[in-house]
Amino acid sequence: MADSFMKKHLNTTAVIATILSLLGIYMMFQGDSFAMAFVALLGLGMVITGVNALLSMRIYTLNARNRKALIIKGLVNIAVGILVIVLSLYTKNFSTHILLYILAVQLVLSAFVSLFQAFSLRKGNVSVTPLLSEAFLSIVLAALFFAFPTQTGNLLLKLVGVVLLASGIAMFVWSMRVRKLTRQFNQTIEGEAEVVGEPSSDQDKS
Repeated sequence: MADSFMKKHLNTTAVIATILSLLGIYMMFQGDSFAMAFVALLGLGMVITGVNALLSMRIYTLNARNRKALIIKGLVNIAVGILVIVLSLYTKNFSTHILLYILAVQLVLSAFVSLFQAFSLRKGNVSVTPLLSEAFLSIVLAALFFAFPTQTGNLLLKLVGVVLLASGIAMFVWSMRVRKLTRQFNQTIEGEAEVVGEPSSDQDKS
């Protein structure tokens, strides 16, 4: 039963790996039409970031000003994310440049709020490293979106494709490796069982 479960698990892993690899290859060679869907994914990421910002109020001990700034950051992230998703998926001929500019502006605002929070919490017992990292990443992405909207969008699209392809290949290699080790282990167990089951020479003489 355990062997059957392991085989099903490895087969499922191999199928998922194949799907990820194919999706990665597909994304690497797509143009503007798929870029709009990718921008929608960025908007979804913005929504998730906003929700996470609202939930993080439980982690940090905030004064009234910081709490208000965090609430504004979370709600604006959610609103901008939803706006980007709607415009990218349901509005025809809408430029990806404008969508990336909208995301860039929001990333800059989010970075300033994160820096303000980190500055306010720096003397507390809570680590502000996540806030500083978020602010740095937001500023870098915003700068790229402003300076190179087309190149950055295509680069991110291809980068995600490469990551998916690499993940798929890694999962497939891992499943094949585990399958090989499992087969070798079963053969070793069967060999030891045969040795234990053989009668001894003394028993044969008797």
